[in-house]
Amino acid sequence: MEDRQNRLFLALMLSLGIWFVANYFLNPDLGKPKPQNKQTEQKTEVSKQPKETLTQPTESTAAKVDPKEIRKFVLKTDSHIVFLSSLGARIEKLYIKDYTSSEGKEVKVARADYDEIEVEGAKYRAIELSRGKGFDFNFSDSKEAIGSSDWNRINFKSEEDKENLKFTFTSSKDNVLLKKTFQFFPKENYFKTEISITNIGKDKLAFSRREKPAYLRTFGSIGPVPQNREANDQELSKFFRVYRMDGSMKDFVDGGSAWDFFEGIRNFFTGVPNGDDRFKEVVSSGEGVDFVGAGSRYFLAVSDSLNKHAEGILLDNRKKNESGVILTYSDIELEPGKSEVLDFANYVGIREWDGMLFRDPKLDPFRNPKSPFAGLSPDLNKSFNQGIFTPIRNGIVWFLQQSYHYTFPNYGFGIILFALLFKLVFYPLNQKQAESMKKMSALSPELKKINEKYAKDPEKRQQKMMELYKKHNMNPLSQLGGCLPMLIQLPIFFALYVAFADTIDLWKSPFLWIKDLSEPDFVWTSPSIPYLSKEGLSLNLLVLLMVGTQFLSMRLTTVPTDPNQKVMMYVMPLIMVFFLWSMPSGLTLYWTVTNLLSIVQQWITNIRKKDESPVKA
Repeated sequence: MEDRQNRLFLALMLSLGIWFVANYFLNPDLGKPKPQNKQTEQKTEVSKQPKETLTQPTESTAAKVDPKEIRKFVLKTDSHIVFLSSLGARIEKLYIKDYTSSEGKEVKVARADYDEIEVEGAKYRAIELSRGKGFDFNFSDSKEAIGSSDWNRINFKSEEDKENLKFTFTSSKDNVLLKKTFQFFPKENYFKTEISITNIGKDKLAFSRREKPAYLRTFGSIGPVPQNREANDQELSKFFRVYRMDGSMKDFVDGGSAWDFFEGIRNFFTGVPNGDDRFKEVVSSGEGVDFVGAGSRYFLAVSDSLNKHAEGILLDNRKKNESGVILTYSDIELEPGKSEVLDFANYVGIREWDGMLFRDPKLDPFRNPKSPFAGLSPDLNKSFNQGIFTPIRNGIVWFLQQSYHYTFPNYGFGIILFALLFKLVFYPLNQKQAESMKKMSALSPELKKINEKYAKDPEKRQQKMMELYKKHNMNPLSQLGGCLPMLIQLPIFFALYVAFADTIDLWKSPFLWIKDLSEPDFVWTSPSIPYLSKEGLSLNLLVLLMVGTQFLSMRLTTVPTDPNQKVMMYVMPLIMVFFLWSMPSGLTLYWTVTNLLSIVQQWITNIRKKDESPVKA
């Protein structure tokens, strides 16, 4: 029969394995594949050239624009502050600020890394999501130009409709008339972009073809990024880009390679498709591209095609790229005077399902088929991947929010309340475990004697132990229940991690000496240590307190019968130190409170069972 400590250790090892596997698939940190000279053949056949002569638009250097001729616009909605420019007909800057939710509650956004923006004489705290580089919504004819479209250097003719928060920009180049319309909505986290492409030449225009696609960049990498310093590796791992195509969604860590694990292995042995690992092209096999976007730890910007879906996407693999996910169009051919209109719904807001709710029911396409957002993907709220634990995670966040609003307005208190509630729900199971441990404690002296007497005869030792259990009417298998509460807690543990990793309500939330429940509780950090740590070594006080409670809890709830169990009693807390050192402090707080509650429960059980003195064989 396996002892309880070994089972606990195995359970923790299993949890660590599941944790790292889940973390890899939910948020993969993909490495750059080894460059290869060998090229593979393209799997997609290139369509044959038609016999008729087509005009191809070409990239050209735009004339230098007089800064005095550039028109600037600024608008404010309930949640956004947007700066637009006629140069490139693009969004120069986009800020998000505190706003009122669909339930009438304030959503506090500007918690850190914010600016003070003045609009119409009023000042607002707002976070810039455009990284000072804006959002283009412009086409490029080459992969290398996706970050600097030639259209960005053209000054568009502009019109403003203040009443409807609509901005229209028009310009032409190489027989193409490009018209872009941005429309914003006062109470929504959504805005619309309409791009009209018109052939103003005399010949048929091949705006995009399979062998020479047109690349449309909507949102690049988004913020916020730390102010006055470079983001560290842990912070950069929270940025991602995402797309949904052919009914399947994929996301990648932003700013690096987009080859997944198996593609990396393939590239290592067979070479990179097309021989160029700077870019990764993915072509649709059916439904086309549904939406593309980019995200940070708490925010998301995503564009959803409402009518014509792109035929594929382009991903920039170059290090520190900020390209986002590029839409590729390969079948836009226009007769003279004809147009193609691309209609997009754009969401810019927090990474929460309630952030994606419409305030105005007339604009909600799921309640009003005639909404200007008709055709919006019902899977848009899956664009931020929270994994298989999303339902549990959402339930925990909801509980913490209700606790904040209706009890004590502090999320640390909400975590304590949640841990207490969880203990109460599983009280019968935990109590059975506590009583089992007390009974085992009564048998401990005799078990020790058996271990010592039959140390060299495991089979005989096992036989004598079973006889002892039978004599005192104790089922050794009842100890298996000790692992069950821990296994039940694993989904809660993972869901808590996800909740504290990306829920904006918990960002910068303090508790006692803890400054931020979404970050590790580093109370002190040493100066940089050469050859060891550029950022210095940190002291995590809460993890140390957790280890102390873990050790005490194990002493009360464990009956070691051999030296190996005693070793495990010391090893387990050390493993937890390694595991939780860089985790959000809210997660460590939950674990610590759970340990304290277990200690109290076992202590009370021991007091009530004082009459059970050590037994004799």
